[in-house]
Amino acid sequence: MNTAFSPSASIASAGVFEPSLLRANRLFESTDLEDTRERISRVMQPHHLQPLGRRASGRRSHMDFVRLGGVGLGTIDFGEAMRVDVDHVEDYHLLMFCLRGNAQTLADGQPVQASTRQGMICAPGRSFVADLSADCEQFVVRLDRRMVAAHAGHDVHFHHSLDLRRPELQAWLDQLRVLATSATLLETARRNPLIAVELERLLVHLLLAGQAWTEQDAPQPQAASGRGPAPACVRRAEAFIQAHADQPLRLADIAQATDVPMRTLLSAFQKFRDTSPMQYLREVRLELAHQRLHQPGSQATVASVALDCGFVHLGRFAQAYRARFGQAPSAALQAHT
Repeated sequence: MNTAFSPSASIASAGVFEPSLLRANRLFESTDLEDTRERISRVMQPHHLQPLGRRASGRRSHMDFVRLGGVGLGTIDFGEAMRVDVDHVEDYHLLMFCLRGNAQTLADGQPVQASTRQGMICAPGRSFVADLSADCEQFVVRLDRRMVAAHAGHDVHFHHSLDLRRPELQAWLDQLRVLATSATLLETARRNPLIAVELERLLVHLLLAGQAWTEQDAPQPQAASGRGPAPACVRRAEAFIQAHADQPLRLADIAQATDVPMRTLLSAFQKFRDTSPMQYLREVRLELAHQRLHQPGSQATVASVALDCGFVHLGRFAQAYRARFGQAPSAALQAHT
């Protein structure tokens, strides 16, 4: 599915970054191992901790953590060499790499060497073991299984090895870096549920685009698009999207509103519209932004219009707007102010 990593590709940005937002959201510091285990368990899941060396007094552990919708981001540092043993990861995908140090990990029995350039993904319900070096600080990402499925349209099983050097993963890593460093973006998303859902969607789809994955029952190839009238589920979905385009929407929300499974809706859109429900939503939101930018006397800015219409990346919004309407959004706004 994915092309191999080219040795000549730049890896300067891979893995290592300072998560300043997380540093400002320290969950705890502790010198007590049982207290550390208990506090981590509250935001991850129950697990076992076993020091790998002779314990020295005064070793301080810490965890930083923020949550946004179905996404959790955190750092964990035990201050000493430690084995972490999880019987089964709860109902989320666990992603881990190192900000510093290294770790030997087993994700459902599959060995992965974790470092600043390499990480691992453990699937929901699978076992996870990591032997962490004394200087290791982990960066952990938890993606709720239902949230991933709601955006992808089906349950996903990611390949366990996460190579942060691969060019295909750089867009995902860049977005992860933004989420881990921007307090302004976090506060905006917490105030605006539409932005929170779009950030979820972006992180999930960038990971799907850059990381190998499988699903149990892949959809069968569909007939050519445009054959016959669209079924009622497509028309209901289009009406629902048009009426709720300025609200936070996942694929699962649209399928629920049209009373069909996500697979059925995806297949019907592909067959009769040659697109997907989320691509259709994007087009409707572009049209909504176009209308708002052309409102006479509006006090809005391009950024506020983009965010209110669900576009969290202003550069990509400007490109999509220009491709659709033949002018920059700033030019459209200036012409009507």
